[in-house]
Amino acid sequence: MAWNNIIKRRRAIVMVWAVVLFLMVIPALNYNKFISYNPQNPALQDSQSYIVDRVLSPINNDTLILIVKESPFNISSSNVLQFQEQIEKLPYVSKVESPFSDYMNFLSNVLDNRTLATQYVQNNGLKGVPNFIQDRYVSNDNSTFLVFIVFNVSSNYYLPTGETASQFDYPKVEKIASNHFNSFYITGNGAVLYDTQRLTSRSGFAFGLIFVVLAIAVGITLYSFRASLLSLLLVSISTLIGYLGIVIGGILIGSVDYVVNYTLTAVLIGITTDYLVFILGRYKGELSSGKSHNEAALETAKRAGKTVLISGLTVGFSLMTFSLIPGFLSWGIVLIISVLINVTFIVTFLPSLISLLGRKIFNDLQNKYKKPIEKSFFYKTARYSVEHKLLITGIILMLTVPSILFFVNLPTTYNIQAGLSNNLPSIQGLNYLESKFGSNFVFPIFVITNKSNELNNISNYLVKVKGISGGFGPFLQGDSIVINNISQFKINNYYYYILYSNYSPYSHNAINLVRHLRENSSIIVGGLTSSIVDQQRVNEVYYPLLEVLITLVAALVIGISFKSIKYALISISGVIISISWSTVILYIISTTLLHQQLIYLIPVILFVILMSLGSDYSTFIISTVEEESSKDFREAVPRAFCKTGKIVTSLGIILAISLGVLALIPVGFLEQLGIAFVVAISLDTFVIRNFYFPAMIAILKKPENK
Repeated sequence: MAWNNIIKRRRAIVMVWAVVLFLMVIPALNYNKFISYNPQNPALQDSQSYIVDRVLSPINNDTLILIVKESPFNISSSNVLQFQEQIEKLPYVSKVESPFSDYMNFLSNVLDNRTLATQYVQNNGLKGVPNFIQDRYVSNDNSTFLVFIVFNVSSNYYLPTGETASQFDYPKVEKIASNHFNSFYITGNGAVLYDTQRLTSRSGFAFGLIFVVLAIAVGITLYSFRASLLSLLLVSISTLIGYLGIVIGGILIGSVDYVVNYTLTAVLIGITTDYLVFILGRYKGELSSGKSHNEAALETAKRAGKTVLISGLTVGFSLMTFSLIPGFLSWGIVLIISVLINVTFIVTFLPSLISLLGRKIFNDLQNKYKKPIEKSFFYKTARYSVEHKLLITGIILMLTVPSILFFVNLPTTYNIQAGLSNNLPSIQGLNYLESKFGSNFVFPIFVITNKSNELNNISNYLVKVKGISGGFGPFLQGDSIVINNISQFKINNYYYYILYSNYSPYSHNAINLVRHLRENSSIIVGGLTSSIVDQQRVNEVYYPLLEVLITLVAALVIGISFKSIKYALISISGVIISISWSTVILYIISTTLLHQQLIYLIPVILFVILMSLGSDYSTFIISTVEEESSKDFREAVPRAFCKTGKIVTSLGIILAISLGVLALIPVGFLEQLGIAFVVAISLDTFVIRNFYFPAMIAILKKPENK
């Protein structure tokens, strides 16, 4: 790139970007049209859980569960039936089931008289109710009964607003229920989503706080309130560019997974702040060295612009590897489009703006006392690391080997709801429901078969499997074999069973139970635990592949850019060390302080984000080492780290605090993610960059001058 042309055409470049940014506002703000809340992973479409879910879709609709904390034998049946009638009028509601309506339907079939059945239940309640109805709706101690609100769409169906049907109707159901029952809970997927969304919206200050923290930190780092304002401007523009990336990605591939938005925001905020501080810091340094404004602007464009471009390419192409993983196509496409547009904007717009504004960006550039370079903390640590390179490297690697082994065998949970506050009404309801009806009641195991001539044998087999406490299906009622009308458990050519186990659906015992059931070739097993088994199988193949691909791409870009595989090795190994260490620390914090199991997505997201963003700091340091490499080797590395130390450390602190704000949101996933970023980036900033990097450069790089 002809960097001097950027400076010469600075006014035109600023005006062009102003027009471009104005034109992208309207399409970017319509990014929601391209967001998909129901992403399909092609790697799971042949799995047992997916097949069962597809077969049972006509009956496995979105459902809310009303838990009434009163005995159904002491409550007015008319009150419950009136509640059902009001709920059935809500949008998307298909039917409402309670022990009273089911008993009424049962009597109607037996008596062949709907009127008599209705009168009997209204007058006598559940007197004489059959066990198979009571077992489904009433707790063993008769203190609680359930009402199921079934919707006319599946739980995987999302409305244009991004809500599920049950999530949309939840507040209306809550209001109607409060008029009919004294003490109750409402739970189910929609209720949890609604309460979680309400909780995170109350914690919305945390997301705004990220921008405030960024602005303050940038201002302190560069001693300029104008730099703070500029950071707010660029971060806002980068967010807009991210929305545009979603639009372009949606046009190219049809739709974009809504989850990518969180990763996209973190990446763009991170690299934009990094590049802003690095470029402005370089410009300020050139001015402080005595150069004129024009000379400083040109040198900044050449040196810092090239470094930022290399870093941006590393980040962009690293994240593009997402698109090679089934189910993550939209992630890779959107991330590389957004990163490349953002980097192009920064390396052209920011130097042009600097050239136009000049010294006005900084409040005070008067000559200040500058302590000798040898007194710098970063000079001292780099010098010490170079002189004791083998000791430093040996200690770090000794700690890393067991950390990597732990990372590879990390115990995690697939329960995304882990860590949700027990203060949420839906979570309280879920816990109460499990205490009264068993931990597997909400998430049963589904079994289907098309072998009609083996139904009796299958039922006998299922009732004897260790861990199965009972269920319903052909010839099966509770924990007993019965003479049954098998037609009520038939969908098309398949017969189905609903089974309950003694284990939590996320537990190892439940997973082992499902794997044991799958050994029977006559049946296909579905349900939540089965989907976890299938997801584990896919993740065991594709997540390591994703990590390897991102690592290779990052190494390749750095190696080619600096024409040295040694620099690539130093950079990649440093990031891997910080990831492995931080994972161990995060696991300890999560299990001992938060009392939460580590969610399986956290290590993967941490690896991807750090491997991408970690390249920023690597390229900043490496480029400065290259500039100093013509000097005495013993001095080149310490001097380079002295030049970059403050900037890199400031960037690390800024990024750690900014992304760490997520830990303030009382949702387990975001808490863990925020803590992970703080720990990992802090380790990377203070240990890896200050000690490991100079030691490894001293070991691997041959000095040009003796």
